[in-house]
Amino acid sequence: MTMNKKNVKFILPPKNSFSVNGPSDPLFFYYRFIVGFLYRRRIQIGLNFLKPSYESVLEFGHGSGLLLPTLASISKKLFAIDIDSNPILVRESLKKLNINAEISNKDLFERKYESESFDLVVAFSVFEHIKDPCDILKELFRILKPNGKLLVGMPRVDRTMEKMFALIGFKNINSLHVTSHKDFLSVADKRFELIKTKHMPFFLPSCAGLYYNMLFKKNR
Repeated sequence: MTMNKKNVKFILPPKNSFSVNGPSDPLFFYYRFIVGFLYRRRIQIGLNFLKPSYESVLEFGHGSGLLLPTLASISKKLFAIDIDSNPILVRESLKKLNINAEISNKDLFERKYESESFDLVVAFSVFEHIKDPCDILKELFRILKPNGKLLVGMPRVDRTMEKMFALIGFKNINSLHVTSHKDFLSVADKRFELIKTKHMPFFLPSCAGLYYNMLFKKNR
């Protein structure tokens, strides 16, 4: 796969390339008309922070694997981990697309990646599900190379978003979304430097954003 030298483009695989994988996997929403545009756009905003080439990339919380074709296009070595995902389904989907990646459904601490082994860790719509991300951020810090990057995307978490998710079929979303991007930032700032951030929609003030993309750099 080839990429524009200036921008990393989100590659939406053909429909039915991947299977729903995990209790909160929003796979089908990416292919809907209006909602799909919003789901794809939130990812693209985060991808715009990235450069087109990395030695090693880890997706933390890969779900169905929908983002892996995009990440494969910018990495020499690709890894993915998700404790709630069936790795067999993901491997079968990637094989059809001729994509190689090491897939794991182990706990991040159990997997024990080598220290300073990744240039980039990507986590879209993961940390809102984690009540206390302190230990996970400590582990991600350990496995990132010096000056390695951490790209995080998170939705707004409040009663307004609970109502909006209900309109598209996700009921009681706040039982799954337990951490806001502000709470996450307060913990991440202890180990990482926030170097880029952008919310969606951009024409609203940050406090009214619906989705937040944040790029961090590992502090030495």
